[in-house]
Amino acid sequence: MQDKDLLKYIKGESTPDEKRLVIEWIRNNDKNQKHFNILKAEYIASTLDSFSHPNTDLQYRYFLAKSYKKKKTYYTAVVASIIIIPFISWFVFNTFSNINKNIENTEFLGSNIENVITGFGDHKKITLPDGSIVVLNSGSSISFPKKFDHNIRKVTLTGEAFFDIKRNVNKPFIVNTDHIKIKVLGTSFNIKSYADDEKTETTLITGEVEVFQNKNKKSVLLQPSERATFNINNNNISVDNVNSKNILAWQDGTLIFDKTPLKQVISDLKRNYNIEFVILSDSLFKYKYTGKFDNLTLEEVLELLKLSSPMNYRYENNKIILDSE
Repeated sequence: MQDKDLLKYIKGESTPDEKRLVIEWIRNNDKNQKHFNILKAEYIASTLDSFSHPNTDLQYRYFLAKSYKKKKTYYTAVVASIIIIPFISWFVFNTFSNINKNIENTEFLGSNIENVITGFGDHKKITLPDGSIVVLNSGSSISFPKKFDHNIRKVTLTGEAFFDIKRNVNKPFIVNTDHIKIKVLGTSFNIKSYADDEKTETTLITGEVEVFQNKNKKSVLLQPSERATFNINNNNISVDNVNSKNILAWQDGTLIFDKTPLKQVISDLKRNYNIEFVILSDSLFKYKYTGKFDNLTLEEVLELLKLSSPMNYRYENNKIILDSE
């Protein structure tokens, strides 16, 4: 991964596919994480005006928080409040080199924006500046200001999250994704908007939300237990009724599929179990799956999938290989 690509991500200029590649590269090993941390710090330093003050102190803080996980514990490092003076790159390098080698998910607080990232197989609960609650699903990220302005509350999401928003009629809450925008005053809802999925889903739990398309500004108004699905291929939004409990089951480690194509099933398994899949037979893509997997091991899930399709699987080089019988 070249520095120019990493800087593009740091500046918020990456495409969804580029974001996904950078995040995967960061999570690949400790060396990549350290390099990204240093590059991030140097970029923040270059944007500050503090260089004109020779007596400015270097101030930094690390906050380590255990993120919720039933079977495995992850740690998150937050790099915050960086004020840096010239000629101290060696100090920044040594500081970041000492970050715990077990850190898997990294949050960066630079300028006035917080970025929170969850790794595959991880969940994280976040409290926003207004007291609203967000629960991030695995392989997701959210960006938001340290302090919302006077007129609006705005966040950006990639992946899946549940939102429980504090009501404020004078300050609407906006969630931006790659393809749609959700506007609320105070309510709870779930958004699923992964970069590699072919659709974006918004499910209303309580209250009322309005879902806008980014391109043509068309919108739909949702009532509780309604889901708006934006199809990326045809740019259409459809609305259907769903069981809200099923939509939120991921928070308890449960996967629920309802006539779900194999491609989507594999994407969810990849994020939930943190493992890559290789599908050798295109014939498997025609199968759809229905079932509830309540905190099962990956092997148990694969065995159940075999019951409903002519599929074999094997472990090879830390990947799951799927083929037809």
